[in-house]
Amino acid sequence: METSLDEFTYFWLNGKREVFKGTDPVDALNKAGYGGGAVPALDFYDYGDNHDWEWDKKEKIWKRKK
Repeated sequence: METSLDEFTYFWLNGKREVFKGTDPVDALNKAGYGGGAVPALDFYDYGDNHDWEWDKKEKIWKRKK
């Protein structure tokens, strides 16, 4: 039986944004080669290929686009 993969967008504390596919957010991170040690560097994640956030270089935080 084939399992469909969903996309998840990961927003890292260094301003990097990445999209990975998996059956759930943890599976997607694992398939991308990240282990549990990467979680402290992750700010948050969202479902799909999300472009609603931008990195504020000065404040070093993610802000929702207006």
